[in-house]
Amino acid sequence: MATQWKNFKTAMKEKRTGKRKAPSHDIVQKEEIVIQRLSTEVSGKAQKYSRIGPREFVPFDYEEVTLDNIKNACRRHFASIVGERMVCDVLAGEQGPSCSSVQQIPDLKVVHVRFIEPNDRDVDAEDRMELDRLPLKRPFRRANTQSLPVTKVESPSKTFPKSLSVLEMMRLGKVINGSTVTIDLFTFAIADMTWSSPSVVEFSLAKEPFGEGGFREAFKATSKTAGFCNQQWVVKRYLESAVDIIQRTKQTLEQHTKKVVQMHMLARNFTKTLEKELQLNGNLELYGKTLTYNKIYMGRLHGQSGDEWVTVEEYIDGKFTKYLNNTGIPCGVNSEIRQKCESLAHFSYERSHENIMVVDMQGSDHILFDPEIASKELLDGEEVLFSAGNLSLTAISNFIENHPDCNMFCVLLGLTKFPKRNP
Repeated sequence: MATQWKNFKTAMKEKRTGKRKAPSHDIVQKEEIVIQRLSTEVSGKAQKYSRIGPREFVPFDYEEVTLDNIKNACRRHFASIVGERMVCDVLAGEQGPSCSSVQQIPDLKVVHVRFIEPNDRDVDAEDRMELDRLPLKRPFRRANTQSLPVTKVESPSKTFPKSLSVLEMMRLGKVINGSTVTIDLFTFAIADMTWSSPSVVEFSLAKEPFGEGGFREAFKATSKTAGFCNQQWVVKRYLESAVDIIQRTKQTLEQHTKKVVQMHMLARNFTKTLEKELQLNGNLELYGKTLTYNKIYMGRLHGQSGDEWVTVEEYIDGKFTKYLNNTGIPCGVNSEIRQKCESLAHFSYERSHENIMVVDMQGSDHILFDPEIASKELLDGEEVLFSAGNLSLTAISNFIENHPDCNMFCVLLGLTKFPKRNP
């Protein structure tokens, strides 16, 4: 009670002095921010900025909500629409004014932005420094307008033509055969345990997979849709053999795909909690770089033979290495990353009060993907918990048996050593 009262008094003091922190936790945890794009100039008697399109969910992959991070997220998301040279200006509302700090934004539930030309008087100092490094337009000689007919002056285009190489120009002389697929993407918010409404994204999908696992095969993909056009993606599709296994567990492919994403987000939450604990206890520097899981989407791919359930993830470049099997047994070289994976499995088991364990860890460097969850209880009624790869107590027992002595990373996390089992 004393602690709650102290927190309450601190919050009230911050409110009176105007030092109350912006409620950024929802944006950081959900990794998206709601944006309403507005017109560049005000119009009408009320001198308001006009709304351009509906509100949009903009991906927000930052650890802190600051004005610069909001601007950067919006620039990336709307780059294909407004052009890469346009400057993002965050407004306090539909009548302005421009915000110079995140504290001036009245409500972070919906943030209003406009995009302005680089030479606009409202560009802030930091944007000007960035734009000073861009190439300037060549000066031009004014024409003699006395003999020219009067024409209506049109606004200059806010997009720039693509710079084509000679090879690209010559390629246009042939018929280009390319196909795209439309995928409805769903995100899972672990903060409130809810699934989002779908966002429609168009992808160009590779014809052949570049990798295959026990249940799925992976295809590289690119997109021109705003928010997805600045990086490469991976679309993972089920193997026919896996479909039979999943259906025998009395799950639909949609249900199983939802669980795959939910498992990924659970493992991701464990890595973030682990890092936070290390930071609070002053052991983060000794532990070093922590493991991470990138963002993942559930996708509904519309095909000629019907809908197909997939996952869409950020492409991870580098050498693939497996550190811990879904059987709970460590594999490969006893490297620093493998020891960190073992500490994550141990951490997840202890922090869940010995109910679940993150296993099946693989990836490139410290970025992992495709985790499995081994749970103490395999079934809840007739429903299989987590996915068809849940080996339950078998995986948990295997890990405990092969992890008799905690490594230094377990010690830094303050984990309890497993008791020795009788032979």
